[in-house]
Amino acid sequence: MTQLKSLRNIAFVGHPSVGKTTLVDSFAHLTGASPRKGSVADKSSICDTEPEEQEKQHTLQLASVWAEHNDCVWTLLDTPGYPEFISEVQSAMFCADLVVGVVSCASGTTFNLRTKMKQALAMGRGRAIILTHLDGENADFDTSIADLRSGVGEQCVPVLLPDGSGAAFTSVSRTILNPESEWAGRLKDRVMDGCEDEDLLMEYLENQELTEEQLEEHMPKAIAKGDLVPVLVCNPESGLAVDRALEYLRRFAPSPVCLPTRDGDGEVVEPDPAGVMAGTVFSVASDPHVGKICMVRIHRGTLTTSDHVVSAEGGKGEKLGGLFRMVGKNRETVDSAGPGDVVAFSKVEGLPIWANFTSAGGGVLSVPTPTPPNPMVGLAVTPKSRADEQKIGESLNKLMTEDPTLHLVHDPDTHEVVVQGMSDLHLQLLFDRLQRRFGVEVETALPRIAYRETISKSSEGHHRHRKQSGGRGQFGECYLRLKPLPQGSGVVFKDSVVGGSIPRNLIPAVDKGIHEVCAEGILTNGSVVDVEAEVYDGKFHAVDSDEGSFRMAGARAFSDGFEKAKPVLLEPIMKLEIHVPTDDAGTIFSDLTSQRRGHVLDQSNEEDGAITVIVAEAPLSLVQTYHRDLKSQTAGEGSYLMDFARFAPMPAAEQVKILTVVGKRQAE
Repeated sequence: MTQLKSLRNIAFVGHPSVGKTTLVDSFAHLTGASPRKGSVADKSSICDTEPEEQEKQHTLQLASVWAEHNDCVWTLLDTPGYPEFISEVQSAMFCADLVVGVVSCASGTTFNLRTKMKQALAMGRGRAIILTHLDGENADFDTSIADLRSGVGEQCVPVLLPDGSGAAFTSVSRTILNPESEWAGRLKDRVMDGCEDEDLLMEYLENQELTEEQLEEHMPKAIAKGDLVPVLVCNPESGLAVDRALEYLRRFAPSPVCLPTRDGDGEVVEPDPAGVMAGTVFSVASDPHVGKICMVRIHRGTLTTSDHVVSAEGGKGEKLGGLFRMVGKNRETVDSAGPGDVVAFSKVEGLPIWANFTSAGGGVLSVPTPTPPNPMVGLAVTPKSRADEQKIGESLNKLMTEDPTLHLVHDPDTHEVVVQGMSDLHLQLLFDRLQRRFGVEVETALPRIAYRETISKSSEGHHRHRKQSGGRGQFGECYLRLKPLPQGSGVVFKDSVVGGSIPRNLIPAVDKGIHEVCAEGILTNGSVVDVEAEVYDGKFHAVDSDEGSFRMAGARAFSDGFEKAKPVLLEPIMKLEIHVPTDDAGTIFSDLTSQRRGHVLDQSNEEDGAITVIVAEAPLSLVQTYHRDLKSQTAGEGSYLMDFARFAPMPAAEQVKILTVVGKRQAE
């Protein structure tokens, strides 16, 4: 059984093109996980194995690399840099004990990087920074450190010092061995900030010295508690100082001993190999040869290849199809796994992503898991062929199980099948995989907007339904009064018929006809809301009148009155919470108010004023593709959340435009 203190579960996060994958490839080669150093450029990376990743030369899904090296067991987790793949980053952070932010000296401390470092802190994970591209033409180590301390926090302290910047960067040395450096004292102070040994604190205050043994004992604890964010420097492309960075992580990265798992009540879960087995699924993938693969972290007990596992939802225990460690796309079979281990098993269909599970017969441990963000972008999909139509549902559902930020929605108003994700790129990747893995092709379009219809003044409507085609005929006549109601009232039917002009048994048919036409919409395909329909008179025929006749008469009388009542389209209004660099805030304000009929509700600042948070409302029709414009306006630094707020009357000029495009009148 692996010793807890020897485990190094490390996630690498950051902005695109900063060198994360190249760094993991370098570490994989040094630890013996790969016989050669892989390359993104020549498609030999141990991490980027999917065709879409190799084509775009960007990581698009979580990759895990396991290795045993120098008395440590390593699990290195490479993650996508694009912010829309946040689900993959959440998975990596969950199972890691240390989150390493990779920062290029060329791009600096981006909003994307700061956001991921904040998420790691919120999840209680240790954090570190690795600076890359210090050999670049305009790179400067001191400027990069100042940028990090400003963007991530004063906890950032260099632990490896370069001998120069740009072309002068040829080697590194440990900060602690450079007592003349200003950082040596700061580093020791940060280590002591996380120290709970009172005797050692008093000794340090007296002599300002720490031994190697004291550093190895207390630096991992300081990192785990967040008191220290060590900053390392290396060049993954050339390999310069990569071995020094790996050695630092071997000696000082927090192990599961420093970061014990806590249950839903905040209680520490004792990592007892002999305890009742408990684990969490943090990633799910579909392999064409193996089937469903669940990647898991074990919190307690021992998982063996002969075990049956069950989730908190219960059900019949399922036997593992195999237990193994992932080395990129390769698998190394193991017989068992214990606390702190990151492993994978196959052919267990009953465990979705983020399921807590145990061996069949044991009690399931409740471990808090991340909440995936709601998807921001949607596309209506239709299969290209009859064969695609037969396979699309099952195929999409299989892909949805891999990513909780992908949703499949059947819109009850427009009757469209809508796939929702985090961005155009996110959805395009889904459709590429849909075609490659399952041979299903789809056509896509922006989803139709489900407007609502109502009236702005009272009116009257009338219709006489008469049909005679031999034999028994059809007859029904209705007179209605319509009036607008407050928002949220729905459609209210009122019976004011006196004197038997419409028999009592046929009044419900009038009501049914009115509600049917309201559900279908009159101006568009959007339902009618907030109207009172009062039937007050009519006529019937003793032989020809029936429920069908009065259902038709009621529906058409309502349509007649509706068009006389100055009808209004109600459009969905969305509430947006937008996070942008403060330098871009003016552009965002102007765009919202002048181009999107938006209304700003609130504004605040975060991160010492570096980030502006804008809360606004805008019509859905003008923010369906907002992610594209926001990305362009903020150089990819902006992000937003969007939720439905309410329906509101559409301006008259806009209503004319919409009816020209989607109105039923034009279709007829």
